[in-house]
Amino acid sequence: MPAMTPLAWGGRRMTWTPGLQEQVRTLRTAGVTYSKISEFLNLNANSVKSWCRRNNVEPDINAVRADDPEGVWCRSCGTVLTPGRRAKFCSEACRRSWWHAHSELINRRAFYTFTCAHCGGEFEAYGNSTRRYCTHSCYIQHRFGTRGGRR
Repeated sequence: MPAMTPLAWGGRRMTWTPGLQEQVRTLRTAGVTYSKISEFLNLNANSVKSWCRRNNVEPDINAVRADDPEGVWCRSCGTVLTPGRRAKFCSEACRRSWWHAHSELINRRAFYTFTCAHCGGEFEAYGNSTRRYCTHSCYIQHRFGTRGGRR
């Protein structure tokens, strides 16, 4: 059974999956601080610290030091990124899977507020700045003067 660690938000418990354990182990062995690991993997810093101490994970003196994990390891799978341009993910698949798992971090700024041209009610739409109707039925009633059938 995997070790369980309480998280700071809401007292929920998190399972330390083997993939997550390997990511934390790799980052800590490379000399990344607990707080940087927690920011990078979206974990509680005290949980990372406790897990590392419990599993005797210490920074390796011979390893290449990486102060900031961003751009060194893939955020999704933890593989080492090739040097060059500053990337966060090793592949498109990793990028999609990470954002799918962390959809609450997406900065959604394209919300628009409108008044329906038919019923006059206010509604909010995401990503469409030219919308006129709150529902499809309001559109049909306003455009054709029917409730969806023939006159």
